[in-house]
Amino acid sequence: MDTEKLQETIDRRREEFVDTLATLVAQPSISARDEGVAECAELLAQEMKDIGINSEILPTAGQPVVYGELKAEDPDAFTLLCYGHYDVQPPEPLELWESPPFEPDVRDGRMYGRGTGDNKGQLLAHVMAASAWLETAGAPPINLKFVFEGEEESGSPNLGDFVADNRDRLAADLVLISDGTMHPSGAPLISLGNRGVIGVTLKARGADRDNHSGNKGGVAPNPAWMLIHVLANTVDPSGRVLVEGFYDDVRPVTETDREIIARLPFDPVEFGATMGLPTVDMPKEEYYRKIMLEPYFNISGLLSGYTGPGSKTIIPAEAEVRIDIRTVVDQDFDDLVGKLRAHVAAIDPRVEVLVRGIGGMAPSRTPADHPSIPVIAGSVERARGREPFVNLSSGGSLPNAVWPRVLGVPHVGIPYANADENNHSPNENLDLGCFHMGIRTSAEVFAGLAEARAEGRI
Repeated sequence: MDTEKLQETIDRRREEFVDTLATLVAQPSISARDEGVAECAELLAQEMKDIGINSEILPTAGQPVVYGELKAEDPDAFTLLCYGHYDVQPPEPLELWESPPFEPDVRDGRMYGRGTGDNKGQLLAHVMAASAWLETAGAPPINLKFVFEGEEESGSPNLGDFVADNRDRLAADLVLISDGTMHPSGAPLISLGNRGVIGVTLKARGADRDNHSGNKGGVAPNPAWMLIHVLANTVDPSGRVLVEGFYDDVRPVTETDREIIARLPFDPVEFGATMGLPTVDMPKEEYYRKIMLEPYFNISGLLSGYTGPGSKTIIPAEAEVRIDIRTVVDQDFDDLVGKLRAHVAAIDPRVEVLVRGIGGMAPSRTPADHPSIPVIAGSVERARGREPFVNLSSGGSLPNAVWPRVLGVPHVGIPYANADENNHSPNENLDLGCFHMGIRTSAEVFAGLAEARAEGRI
């Protein structure tokens, strides 16, 4: 069908969609401390039922999955699975919020509140696009399935088992994810994958108590120095990881990769501003290569000794450093942890390598020549009036590896949030123009996939 009438429906219901988002954001759903998650699942499932989506709450070993289905009139229609997460990060520090995190507030065309962009607003874009199709045409042009989990912000520990246990129910041709942000220039993006993440802690112990740094200095072992020596011999000043074999499985950058990177815009001042920096001090290709195609070994926290007011001259009894390792496609979690443990043991066997949680999110990437990519790109361009850029991989991590590994289905991402959404930070927000355009875009994607299937292109 001509989607002009469909887009008129979306425009007419704009305020209704914003109200639905506000209702969902007002319900806390902090998976890290099991606060309001089940209640949010109930709310989301009911919102989906109210607009005509067959939805139910399915249990996992942890937080529930909200699942929904809509069938097209054509029994041979393309099937799209839309993934998102309704859980959110803890809102602290609360004093830095300009309005309470679970009291959504619209200011200057943006809705502020925890979960607005990450990920309640983005998952609702798919739901509201489906609602518009129902109202305008009585059914969507493709089969739609919705999987909204409640543990993404806690590492999605149960998503893989859920998908494996429900493989037949979830069968699809493609998985669509809307998470993360658009390009800082405001241009639309199509993301083909994501980096993985492993969380580890290096822990060192000395004596069974803190000791006087004068009376015992030079005699009692200092675990802070143990960690410093290990860290200094694990990553060099350029950021290269010195663990033997760490880069063995990293794919070489191909000419196709370089061509895709070359088409991406790059303004070092604009990109720097998204990080609170005056500029990005590196060339364009290096920037994108580091974000999309290279792993990264990050120190996210250090803890040892006394850090309160004044001084306390002690040799601390223990020290630890929190690390997250961002991995790229083909790198294996267990392999890298094993190599890191061997590396640390060779430097100082007193330092332990502890894995946080039950594992990590694996990296994943859909090939750039997958036939769905030009179809989705055309749909995005019709909705936005602007050709999207293609990201080989997002720098952040999502549980997308479960789709090709467990379900056997490729995935594509179309982020709908503004680049300065402040996800995971105080004053998280979603530009309501981006939210509205996300709904329009999802509606066009559904139409584009239907047309491509009818023409035999996918």
